[in-house]
Amino acid sequence: MRNTKGTLFLAVGIVLSFGCNKPTPATADSATPAATSSTFDEKAAAAEIVAADSAFVRAITAKNVDSLMPYYDASAVSLGKTVLKGTSALRTSYNEAVKSPPRDVHFESKGVNFSNDHSMAWDYGTVSQTVDIKGKPVKTSGTFLNVWKNVDGRWKIVAEIGSVTP
Repeated sequence: MRNTKGTLFLAVGIVLSFGCNKPTPATADSATPAATSSTFDEKAAAAEIVAADSAFVRAITAKNVDSLMPYYDASAVSLGKTVLKGTSALRTSYNEAVKSPPRDVHFESKGVNFSNDHSMAWDYGTVSQTVDIKGKPVKTSGTFLNVWKNVDGRWKIVAEIGSVTP
């Protein structure tokens, strides 16, 4: 992701966690902002975020960068070997990453938490995968943390960080 295979590990870890947002079908209420705390369905929102993580994994392994980008806020920050800010920098990084995408990817959410007003959320967990380094398969594992913001009724990543090591 970050123009080097080593950085790819970190980026894929991050991607696995935050970029995995499965598009929500358009419905009459799809543009409705987040519900107030009295009607907010935390379980449904958490499931939506975890589903986004899964979709992200599918998109990165399918080399589909366009499917990753809608899950990022325009001001998103990705922390890895370098700091990436904004969707343009993220797109460039992912275009490099998909040249040699991971396989056998497995991520496990360890939880989704929400701010008191339900406008923000964060999810975290573990990830393992196989990537090619110098033509040889290498198994890696690590952790991720994604910060999400509810933007016009959709969860978007505003910050992410991951740590993946061989």
